[in-house]
Amino acid sequence: MSDREALLAALRAAEQSDADAIAAIQQASFDDRWGAESVARLLSGPANLSMVAESAGRMVGFVIGQCVVDTAEVLAVAVEASARRAGWGAALLTGFERVARASGADRVILDVAADNDPALALYTGRGYETVARRDRYYASGRADPVDALVMVKKLPI
Repeated sequence: MSDREALLAALRAAEQSDADAIAAIQQASFDDRWGAESVARLLSGPANLSMVAESAGRMVGFVIGQCVVDTAEVLAVAVEASARRAGWGAALLTGFERVARASGADRVILDVAADNDPALALYTGRGYETVARRDRYYASGRADPVDALVMVKKLPI
């Protein structure tokens, strides 16, 4: 099994019992922090397609997303600091894209802070293209608001 296949095999659908661990990784990764209750509400939504990545018996990352009709949306993707730069982000996106395609989506959309260079490199490297800019979108927890880039990827048939 290749490294990429091993990472993909370590993904599973997110469950309600994952809400605390997802919230902890999310809070350590973003300025706009979500509580476990907010995460649990997202996981219980009818359009939920969220996934987690596990290594050595513990969660190392997650993707929170949903699919409505033909469009899947990534609301957040994060990997805990100690597990970054090991392929988990790409594996989570690949897993999400596969589940989204199986759910009928033909594209994935997401927002990313314009100053988040690691995330931008990940997304552009995976075929996402910037289609819009939201001025001063990310303000919570920041001294100066940052623009959001809206990115889209068409999923292969």
